[in-house]
Amino acid sequence: MIHELEQLQPAQLAAKFINLTSRHIFLTGKAGTGKTTFLRNLISLTHKKSVIVAPTGIAAINAAGVTIHSLFQLPFGTYLPKNSTADLATAHQHYNTPKSIIRHLSMNATKRRILLDMELLIIDEVSMLRADLLDAIDMVLRYVRKNNSASFGGVQVLFIGDLHQLPPVVKQNEWGLLSGFYKSIYFFDALALAESKPVYIELEKIYRQADEVFIDLLNNLRNNQITQRDLELLQQYYRADFKPNLSDNYITLTTHNQKAETLNRDSLSELSAKSYFYPAAVDKEFPETAFPAEKSLELKVGAQVMFVKNDPTGEQRFFNGKIAVVISLSDELIKVKAEGSDQIIVVEKYIWKNIRYNTNKVTNEIEEEVVGTFTQFPLKLAWAITVHKSQGLTFDKAIVDLGDAFAPGQIYVALSRLRTLKGLILTSQLSGRSIRQDPNVSYFARLKEQQENLGLQIKRESDAFLRNYILQSFDFSTLDNYVFEHVFSYKKDEKRSTKQKHLLWAIKLQQELMSLKVNADKFSRQIERLFFVDDETTKNLRLARTTAAENYFNPQIVKLSDSIFELIELVKTEKQTKEYLVELFEMEAMFYEQFKKMRKAKAMLTASLNGVELTKESLSGLFNETKRAEQIQKAYRMPNSEEFNPSTADSFRKVRASKKEKLPKVPKEDTKDVTLSLLKQGRTAEEIARERKMTLGTIEGHIAYFVAKQELDPKLFIPAKKLNAMLEAINQLKSIKLNDLRDHLGRGYSYSEIKIAVAAHLAEGH
Repeated sequence: MIHELEQLQPAQLAAKFINLTSRHIFLTGKAGTGKTTFLRNLISLTHKKSVIVAPTGIAAINAAGVTIHSLFQLPFGTYLPKNSTADLATAHQHYNTPKSIIRHLSMNATKRRILLDMELLIIDEVSMLRADLLDAIDMVLRYVRKNNSASFGGVQVLFIGDLHQLPPVVKQNEWGLLSGFYKSIYFFDALALAESKPVYIELEKIYRQADEVFIDLLNNLRNNQITQRDLELLQQYYRADFKPNLSDNYITLTTHNQKAETLNRDSLSELSAKSYFYPAAVDKEFPETAFPAEKSLELKVGAQVMFVKNDPTGEQRFFNGKIAVVISLSDELIKVKAEGSDQIIVVEKYIWKNIRYNTNKVTNEIEEEVVGTFTQFPLKLAWAITVHKSQGLTFDKAIVDLGDAFAPGQIYVALSRLRTLKGLILTSQLSGRSIRQDPNVSYFARLKEQQENLGLQIKRESDAFLRNYILQSFDFSTLDNYVFEHVFSYKKDEKRSTKQKHLLWAIKLQQELMSLKVNADKFSRQIERLFFVDDETTKNLRLARTTAAENYFNPQIVKLSDSIFELIELVKTEKQTKEYLVELFEMEAMFYEQFKKMRKAKAMLTASLNGVELTKESLSGLFNETKRAEQIQKAYRMPNSEEFNPSTADSFRKVRASKKEKLPKVPKEDTKDVTLSLLKQGRTAEEIARERKMTLGTIEGHIAYFVAKQELDPKLFIPAKKLNAMLEAINQLKSIKLNDLRDHLGRGYSYSEIKIAVAAHLAEGH
């Protein structure tokens, strides 16, 4: 078996680690090696209950998951992993601790059920994940799952990303607090991973580049081994004043949003054709910070555009990042011709989905629920894009403008977007010092060389995983503890009188479960002894004993589950029992989960004995859901024919039924647009600030924004002489840093005036 494992590709090894072990995994790879493809295949095949999260809203939408903060109910800001007492010098800084997060943790029954049932947590775009945020995830999972002995409360974690791309963001004052706990801000230095290091697996085959010289250059960039020869190679592509024609199909990669937006806007304005505007359709819940395309797309015939999705038809007419030129427009139709092709593509609107996770009431499986959609043509103007937004894209020709590169990894990300060096134009000089990677990343990458043979690890870890899963499946401790706490929740006070009537039923349920637990504990000791030997006879005996145990215990578990359904029908006819019904539904779900685990344990042993892997498809055939579907449908139907929804009840606080009808939210008008409207009515900045109860600085910030967009004339707010002096200072210093300009110009110039001057400078196309 070990020899066979050694022949597997990295992606296949990663899949086996996920399906056959409980080890945490870091799956990485150079740009273009297929990390996203691996994720999609994994979700469709793995038998584990999985949830995908990402650090940002856009990353979560692209990964078809949810944000870390929303799933784990985490506040934004710095997290200190211990309830630290900061010194007076840092006391003014806000930070979160385990106590403060738990104190404000408010999870409904559905969300808590997801965290309890989850077996695999997938974190995408992990290069942006901070160590303190990962420790906050670990803390919440340990707390909710009541498992403080295992990292992440016993959940396996798959980290996906390329650490040589963009790093986590941490402010200097935040690092002042965090440096007392962490070696670096990267996820791999989280305390949660100190005793459970992830397996390091790298996808190595590059699908984007085929040029060996280019691949070697990118490898040296990643490994902090840039040579003089590499610098000389890059120098060959340096053209400081390169100005392409609009028809040359170059895209400029730059470091800041404002630069990219200005270049796209200016390039579009050079086209004399008529503008067409295509508004996106936003339905239900879809936050603006997660919009994956333009809210309002302005196009002209001749515009250079980029697809922001792969071709959903499967015909591969285009891919995410493919450059094209608009050849025909109407109010409802867009036709483009892709770079390197004569084929005319009629572009269709694409629907992006915003999801949240729920638990299926019948199957107890974690499911995706679409809570909102964003519909738009999957195009954006593509004369320029930021390096940050270019991650995952592929270009044939690009102008790389990285004179202002501010983060390790930006230069690698930019260069690795290209298929070949032939398509590269550098407009700024690169030095060996400016393109070095973060040494913390290089140090962590050495784990790959230091770790034990992956085949040996899978063999050992899979045996341990199988053993532990069988034992957990017949361990009734969690269920027993839950029922024990439930029995002691019956109180004789007046408010609990309705529930109190059913105390004898609860005691009987507890006694029957305790009797089952005694026998289950005996079986667990027997099965544990059978894992001391690993021959074929013993393996067959394990399966035989587990099958017998499942045949004995599950009918009795089903009987207890049926008794809960019977009580639900009785309680539904009584008043003021919503909170009690929530408890009964939760308890029944736990009994059913125990039933499923025992049946799955038998299936896992059978698969192992036959030398095959359990898949999502094979798992789905294990359970006959017909009877349960009828029970659930009946249980959730209230006497008034409405459906009971336990997920609306807050299980950490008392349930309060709301009588108020919720009206749909009216979309908020952009606050900057309100300022612009008032300015055009002749109001002064001071008048607007007073009327809107905002600071003058905020209103002046709005003015600077519209000056940069060339929608306001800066001379309406600053005398021409003063404005010219500030513009001269910007050109002289070759800087738009406010402090530099203020020091040069003197106290007679306010920061607000300088901001407007900088905006005017940018509007001139600098």
